[in-house]
Parts: sequence; structure tokens; C-alpha cells
Amino acid sequence: PTAWHNHIAAAMKYHPREFGRVVEDLSSDAPPNTPKSLYVILTDDNGRYFKSPPKPYGVFWSAEGPGPVNNIAIELWPKFGSVKSRDSEENIDGELTKPGECYDGFACLTYGQTALSVYVNKVEVDHERIFMNLYRKGLIEEALVLRGIEMDDRFMGAINVLENVFPGKREKGSLDPLYDIFGYPEEKEKC
Repeated sequence: PTAWHNHIAAAMKYHPREFGRVVEDLSSDAPPNTPKSLYVILTDDNGRYFKSPPKPYGVFWSAEGPGPVNNIAIELWPKFGSVKSRDSEENIDGELTKPGECYDGFACLTYGQTALSVYVNKVEVDHERIFMNLYRKGLIEEALVLRGIEMDDRFMGAINVLENVFPGKREKGSLDPLYDIFGYPEEKEKC
């Protein structure tokens, strides 16, 4: 392995054990039929070459926007290693994140050997790379089960279209089962 692979391995040993398996409803006490958005906390530890996709920590339903998910992302930083071995920090505490915006923080770990970004994104069907990565990891299915939403034939048909049909070739309405759950593109937030 190269020196860069060693740096990645050093950063990965700090990733929390539950990494990539967290699925929570942060608004479980909200009244039934309350609109909720699905958010994902992602980490990117490959800033030098941009070759690997961001890694999901978990997905979270929220009726209050990204704020509660931002708080979880900020609380992850101590799990990635000692404050003494971090430098070049940016927005670690979330003070630069405005209300209603998704969190984005950065630091160098292990005395500058590895760069790590931790950020929150709203899960949107139009962000196909992130959406399909979460789907393949089973996180979309777990999030739907948590809300009591079934992955019926219409849903699976829309997943098939998303995965196999180029955007310009898709039939109008073919992704509606996904949009009905995750929101339509015109309902964009500042995330």
C-alpha cells in the first residue's frame, strides 16, 4: 500500500462503529402525516484525489428541517479522534451554518495526514449518485420501514427507471413514486 492508503486507514480507524448503519426518525413524536424530509450525514476522507464516493454515516427523518441532523453531525467530531491531533478546522462547531442550512465542516486529522469533511445533505431523488448509494446500502429501505412506508411495485419500478434510464429518456411521471416520498425538485431547501 502507498503512503496515501496508510493515511486513509489511519482516518478510518476513527470512524464510529455504527458508521453507515444509523437510521433514525428525529420527529417520531410529531403528529401522524406530518411532512418529513430525509437527510443523510456524509463524510469524505479522500480530499486529495476525489476518487472515492462520500461515505454515509446514517439517514435521519426530520420534520424540523436540517437543524437536528446538523447537531448530530457536529457531535460526531470527537469520535474521529483527539482534538490535539486535529488542525485546519473549519466550522467544526457549526457556528458558520445559518438556520435552515445544512452543516458542512472540515478538519485535518492525525496531525495533518488526512483531511475529513463531515456534512449534511437532504436526500433528493435528483441527486442520483447519493440516492442510489443509500439505496444499495439498504438505508433507503430501512428509512421507509421506520416510517411504515412499503416499497411496492410502483416504488421499485421508479428505482429501476432511476438506475437504468438516462434522464432525457425517462417517461414523464416515472419517478413520481419516489418524489411523493422524498419531495419534488421545486421544493428545494438550502441544502
